[in-house]
Amino acid sequence: MKVVLIHGIFNTGHVMAWMRNKLTAQGHECFAPTLAPFDGRHGIEHAAQQLKQAIEQRFGTDDNIVLVGFSMGGIVARYYLQILGGAARTEALFSISSPHQGSYLAFLPYPSKGMRQLRPNSELLKLLDEVQQPIANMPLFSYRTPLDLTIVPSRSSHWPLAINKVFKVPLHLSMIFSQRVVDEIIAMLALLSKGGQTAT
Repeated sequence: MKVVLIHGIFNTGHVMAWMRNKLTAQGHECFAPTLAPFDGRHGIEHAAQQLKQAIEQRFGTDDNIVLVGFSMGGIVARYYLQILGGAARTEALFSISSPHQGSYLAFLPYPSKGMRQLRPNSELLKLLDEVQQPIANMPLFSYRTPLDLTIVPSRSSHWPLAINKVFKVPLHLSMIFSQRVVDEIIAMLALLSKGGQTAT
């Protein structure tokens, strides 16, 4: 499968290298673009447009893909799917420690539109919750750790539309370096590639 890994705020595509290598070893073709500026200062919309362009440059406009979004990357992925039409070519979305219900840490005084959009009840998060039809039949997964000090509260990563799983992994960034998390993604990708049904 063609897998696009989307980094979070204050990261670049390089942060996804460990997970990319693990998935590549399983035979998946992986791509981890860098969305600039890395602090999301131009907003989720800007980052999602960059993601769309990067995907089309790498895979064209027709090949099916799977998205794996970490932290803000999961919200960027949702905007791409739900607003920019990316759902038409996407087989599944895995979000890892993404603030689907916002994070109170996003109230820190930092000049980034993207960070402001990750606050609870932001207009952008409300929009994504309203425009659900494009992903209504897509396999969706949301993985979180209760030990997350970046997504506050950690339960904000719970996404009612998705299959939600909790991994007791220490700290936010460690989720993308967790063997248990990557093993879960590998198992779900194997089911999807065989046309199998995923279970809660």
